[in-house]
Amino acid sequence: MPDWSIKIVPSSSGTGAAFQPDVPGSNQGDPLQAQQGDLVSWNNTTDQAHQPWQTDANYQPLSDSWVNEHTDLYMGDSIPAKRSSSPAYNVLWPSALAPPGPWTVYYFCKLHPTVESERGTIDAEIPPSS
Repeated sequence: MPDWSIKIVPSSSGTGAAFQPDVPGSNQGDPLQAQQGDLVSWNNTTDQAHQPWQTDANYQPLSDSWVNEHTDLYMGDSIPAKRSSSPAYNVLWPSALAPPGPWTVYYFCKLHPTVESERGTIDAEIPPSS
């Protein structure tokens, strides 16, 4: 499965940071297109620490206890300035059931939850059978 990078860059709005897929032609706020089993890391190009954290579709964070119980939801540790995330996030449908089709993973920066530019999405799907 492919490995993807999402850059954390200074926001074009001038406030906070923004997430931008490290894919030619992508812009701040664009979703990363991925498939189940792909690995995603974040490259922090800013001067502040950031931590991607899964949320619901309204950008309300999943609780620490829920993520601790469902480790496939964990996106990575806090990322120091000018560093990359660890561990990599494995794009998985968080259930024993097959997903209903394509789905969206919502996340924000856990360290700056009120900064609207520090929100992102990963549009995911099950890869076609070969």
